[in-house]
Amino acid sequence: MHRSPLAILSDIHSNLDALDAVTADLDAAGVDNVVCLGDVVGYAAYPDQCISRIRQRGWHTVLGNHDDALDNGPAKEQMNDVANAGIRHAEEEVSPDNRAWLSSLPMKLPRTHAVFTHASLDSSEEWPYLIDVESALLHFLAQQIPLCFVGHTHRPMVINWQRTTKLDVLIPKDDQIPLLRTGKTTVNVGSVGQPRDGDPRACYALYFPATHHVEFRRVEYDVKAAQRAIRKAGLPAFAAKRLEQGL
Repeated sequence: MHRSPLAILSDIHSNLDALDAVTADLDAAGVDNVVCLGDVVGYAAYPDQCISRIRQRGWHTVLGNHDDALDNGPAKEQMNDVANAGIRHAEEEVSPDNRAWLSSLPMKLPRTHAVFTHASLDSSEEWPYLIDVESALLHFLAQQIPLCFVGHTHRPMVINWQRTTKLDVLIPKDDQIPLLRTGKTTVNVGSVGQPRDGDPRACYALYFPATHHVEFRRVEYDVKAAQRAIRKAGLPAFAAKRLEQGL
């Protein structure tokens, strides 16, 4: 793994305004080593443009459940009406070339010191959430590498597991969190395009291998512009409203 900071971001969900703000933040910080944990499309107005931005940057990217739903009917059927509307919009908007790229993405990226994936590593093809003790334990049993980065819940957190202790869940209140060097750790990097932790700012994480800590970054973006684009595209009003509330 690179010794320079690694940026990990997830759940862009067709929110081009948020993605461009995060990209500008990365450029200002001089960070060009980036992994995207999927769900590039869905919910908002600009799925094709978001895919193109990521491809132009050459970011390593894994498949998310909304990305998968473009070519997976059963996956789409499991989604609610608001999510389905975003998928239908993406089906109309995404170019054949970008759609082929999206469908070629891997479910996970294992590296020497960390593994990157969208959802839980347990039964990952079913896209389970890490939302309680049982789901976290199943995930950690499947996690063979000490450090894992995930998205999917749109809520930033750090979960530590050591066999001799209970699960330790940290909700980031400070920007920087040191990671344990024993046991297993999973970092949820939050969401760029649709945060759900009550903070409407775009969220992503920086990992510093030399000091083994993560820094959660929050970035202001033009929420009103993203909302206007959603309404103009004829997408559900709730998809726009939730952006200003971070829900």
